[in-house]
Amino acid sequence: MKPTLHPRSLLGTASAILIASAAVAFAAPTASADPLTDLLCNSGSAQFCPPAQPQQNWPNNPPPQSQPPQTQPAPYYKNCDEVRRAGKAPLHRGDPGYASHLDRDNDGIACE
Repeated sequence: MKPTLHPRSLLGTASAILIASAAVAFAAPTASADPLTDLLCNSGSAQFCPPAQPQQNWPNNPPPQSQPPQTQPAPYYKNCDEVRRAGKAPLHRGDPGYASHLDRDNDGIACE
């Protein structure tokens, strides 16, 4: 007597194979030379995943700079006479060298 397979069991087996192969195909953005490593890595076992290589030319990964940009410290003026001698009067709030002690009426303009 020949064993017969029920059509529903064949459909279940075929769909399980199709789902498993699609999961492996779409879950692996990069493939290694070893299919077994790909399968283990994509199944959630991170211990089998090869180390990630840093990406070049990505916005969040800028190239390393050889020297940090040098910034000039903001000038400090002791009084408005120094500001005038430097030729910077009047100073507005937010300008380099502006300080509240130079703005007596607190209107945002120093050494008017």
